[in-house]
Amino acid sequence: MKRILGFLLALLCVTSCHWFDPVQKDRHALLVFFSGNNSLSGYGTEDLQNFMDAYLPTARDKENYVMVYYHFTDQTPTLSRLYKDRQGQTVEETIKTYPFSTNSATATTLETVIRDAEQAYPAEHHGMILWSHATGFLPAGYYSNPRESTKGESMMSVEADPYAFMVKSSEPDSKSFAEDHGSEMELLDLQRALSNFHYDYLIFDCCLMANIEVAYQLRDCCDYLLMSPTEILADGLPYDQITQPLLTLPPEEALRLIGEKYMSYYRGFSGAYRSATITLVKTQEMQRLATACRQIFKDRSDAIMTLDRSKVQPYFRNGWHWYYDLDDFVSQLADGDEYVEFVRALSDVVVYKDATEHFIDVDIKKNSGLSIYIPRPGYTVLNNYYKTLAWNKATGLIP
Repeated sequence: MKRILGFLLALLCVTSCHWFDPVQKDRHALLVFFSGNNSLSGYGTEDLQNFMDAYLPTARDKENYVMVYYHFTDQTPTLSRLYKDRQGQTVEETIKTYPFSTNSATATTLETVIRDAEQAYPAEHHGMILWSHATGFLPAGYYSNPRESTKGESMMSVEADPYAFMVKSSEPDSKSFAEDHGSEMELLDLQRALSNFHYDYLIFDCCLMANIEVAYQLRDCCDYLLMSPTEILADGLPYDQITQPLLTLPPEEALRLIGEKYMSYYRGFSGAYRSATITLVKTQEMQRLATACRQIFKDRSDAIMTLDRSKVQPYFRNGWHWYYDLDDFVSQLADGDEYVEFVRALSDVVVYKDATEHFIDVDIKKNSGLSIYIPRPGYTVLNNYYKTLAWNKATGLIP
């Protein structure tokens, strides 16, 4: 009886010790979400292969788990764990396959994949890379069909863009994040899909996501955001150099290093291919930045609507004019103590930024790291939509 009791006590101790094992508590799960059932499919398969060939944790590593969801043209959507075996070869362990008809540009699919990954390998710390088309904060279909115009302004059609083959935002109906046969995920849907967990970091390998509107909407979803205020060339991030920093360094240090590697990669090209911008946002001080902007916007609504936007640094091409430099915009509205407080708050939010001298045919003379929409009187559809975003509710940019 004593032996049995001793055995049960020992078993209880082992079980309890395992349950409260700090390794379990400190587990880090990285999920890469490839929404590539679109015109970027070929680039996606190449990025995935580079990712699989690079640094990955071993099968024995119980602190770090790397998972990837990929959905490319004519392929079955799959969620897998990736690791290296004893010989250093990459092993793809399938966690789940999804119906061939799955739409990978819906919040429901993203939520399902996140839940399946967590169920398979629960973790205390989460990080995610989101890969696809994107156009930042814009509503459904607005990028290619604004449905409103202002006299004297014109935009080149997406199809007519001579550089469309180079960038990730060239899909005619793309918006916010992801595209799959005409379906896309708006910013509010993306926020809801990400709200089940708090992420150490979110990396957007897609165009035009470094808006103040996106950063503020997702501020409670994560500690850090790595993204681009301009478009991103279709090659995207250097996936052979990403995983090791993320799994071995503190988040801010790792993300800054990835940003530096990204910029170094594109600075190695010449001509239009020497084009890149990157921004690292720390979300902790977002509310302070919103408060500073609210004070500035409060009494300047008329000045905002009549501002000469041609004098503000753009991050867009071909007249798709919804992305202007945040600091350059605010500097033309405020001065004195209000502007000083804004600059201090912005410097605590944008902890790293970099840009090439040009992005394709856009000169980057000023770079605060974040873009902002400058409202205009004739844009009723977009202005009404903008009022639903958390940034506008916090700052009153559009009263």
